[in-house]
Parts: sequence; C-alpha cells; structure tokens
Amino acid sequence: MTPQRTIADAEGDIAALVYSSDDRPDLVLCDFARHLADSGRRVCGLVQLPDHAREKSPGRVLVLDNWQVIDIVPAGGCRLDARWLDQMGARIKTLIPRGVDAVIVNRFGPLEAAGRGFSQAIAAASETETPLVIAVPQFEFERWTQFSSGMTVKLHCKLDKVLDWWHSVSHSATPMPAVDSRACELFK
Repeated sequence: MTPQRTIADAEGDIAALVYSSDDRPDLVLCDFARHLADSGRRVCGLVQLPDHAREKSPGRVLVLDNWQVIDIVPAGGCRLDARWLDQMGARIKTLIPRGVDAVIVNRFGPLEAAGRGFSQAIAAASETETPLVIAVPQFEFERWTQFSSGMTVKLHCKLDKVLDWWHSVSHSATPMPAVDSRACELFK
C-alpha cells in the first residue's frame, strides 16, 4: 500500500494528535474515548495505559470496543509486540465497516509507515469516512504527513482540541442510545 492511496480525507475526518515528551496523549485519548462512550457513541481502537510499576514500559492496553484492559508483555521489554499490533489493526479494520462512530489509534510509528500495524485500519476509516484520531509523536509528524499525503487535521495534545475536532466531524453520526442495565428488567 502506498501512502498516497492510504488516506483521501478532504473532510478532516482523520486527526493527528501531535504530542511532545511533555504531553500525555494516552490520557487525552482515554478521556476522549470515555466522552464518546458516555454520549452513546460506538468507539473502537486501542489506548496504551502506562504501567508505573514498569516505569515507561507499555504493559497494559485498553481495547476500546469492549473496554477490556489487557496486560501484555512488550517485545524486548519496551515496545508493544509488532505481530500483536498487526492483529489488533486487522481487528479494528473489520469493526469499522460494521458501524462505529469513531476510531482511536494509540500511536503512529514505524509499523504504520511500513504498511503494518494500524495502517489498514486507518485506510478503512478514510474509505468509510469514519472519524479517526491517532497519536503522532512530534518527531514522527513529517513521516505521518507523508503517510497521509497531508490529508489530515493536526491537533494539539489537549482534550478540548480533540473535542472541538469531534464536534466538527460528528454532525452526521447519530449516537446510539445509552444502554440502560434496567432495560432488561422491564421485559421480565
């Protein structure tokens, strides 16, 4: 897959949450995912959860379509396993056409630049015009711009910036009604 065909997003449905070492993109993405879920939106993707016991090692991830926290053993002790990320990217790619309101991708990096990881999920979001936000380290922004052909929105690593973007692209997406656990009780 060539970067020129990966993203065709003239409407701004895909946003790069560009962050520096002082920012906390995982916290911003997690808060954004919670905001979407609380408003009845269907979200899928992945957010890394820092494991303070392992210092900066990404030992846990939050899988957003089922809100499951998974403890993982990073390959080499500091990075998420590439094959596992490929599998997660394929999973997200299959969820997008089934109907989600938004996709959240934990990082853009060498795997995606090489056409692996979440690259096909990003392409699927672009093709279906599904809003997607991805954390992009500042040092990777040039490579992200090449990957995306410059067809995305650049956001500062702040929740209010992500929410402003979301409100500008979500106008056509109808939220699902919130699930009320008492609903089943009414049918007994």
